[in-house]
Parts: sequence; C-alpha cells; structure tokens
Amino acid sequence: MASSDIDPTSGARDVAGSASPNGVLLVEDSMIIAMDAEEMLRQIGFAKVAIAGSVDGAMAELDANTPLFAMLDFNLGDSTSEEVAERLSAEGVPFWFVTGYGEAVKQLSDTMARGVLQKPYTRQDIEALVASLNGAANT
Repeated sequence: MASSDIDPTSGARDVAGSASPNGVLLVEDSMIIAMDAEEMLRQIGFAKVAIAGSVDGAMAELDANTPLFAMLDFNLGDSTSEEVAERLSAEGVPFWFVTGYGEAVKQLSDTMARGVLQKPYTRQDIEALVASLNGAANT
C-alpha cells in the first residue's frame, strides 16, 4: 500500500498494532492532559503508553524501553524536555514537541523533532502523527 493510500485512522492502527512491545513515550507534566492523551493513544490502538512528568522520569523510561515514538511537552515546570529530545534524536526515535507556544518551540531546539503539536490537540491530530510514521515506514 502506498503511503498516499493510508487514511489517518487505518494508518494509525497499522503502526499501533506493530508497536505493542515498544509503545509510546508521553512526557507531560499536567496529569489531566497526560490522562487525556493516554486515552486517545489507547483508542488508536496502543496498548503501552509510558507517561513521564519530568526529565528524570522520561530518562528512566528510555533506560527501560525504546518507544516507537514520543510526544514531549516542551515546558516541564522549571525545565524543558530538551534533554529528552536530544536523547531521542541520538537514538533515532521520532518525536514531536507538544506545546501551547506553537511554532516558536522549533527555534528553541536543535533536535530532530518531527514537528510541533499545538495544545489543545485532538485524537485526529495524534492519528495524523501516527499515520505519518506508517507512511515513512512504507516509503
């Protein structure tokens, strides 16, 4: 199937189904947003969603498992997820920054972020990210 033939929902399910051992790393310091995002990822088909609310928590998750992809809240209280982004870049793990600040975060990072997901985001926004992973795998 060509990547242009993938609709976001089916593409997301293809990647999610193949991702069970790896899952998704979600770095978010707001528990409400993290729980909402986790639910959306589970609805898409991811059985494993690792949530970390800090850089230390994210690094511990990365020590235990390499995710299929990650969603990183850029601002984490008094720090940023820049260190996590650098590690994901070094390990070749695709990731997106998630922020309320939009495109400005791209200027703050020298990492290999795939883009910025603006808060508030929807399940369809996440499905599009996952479908883009599936499309990259089929190219």
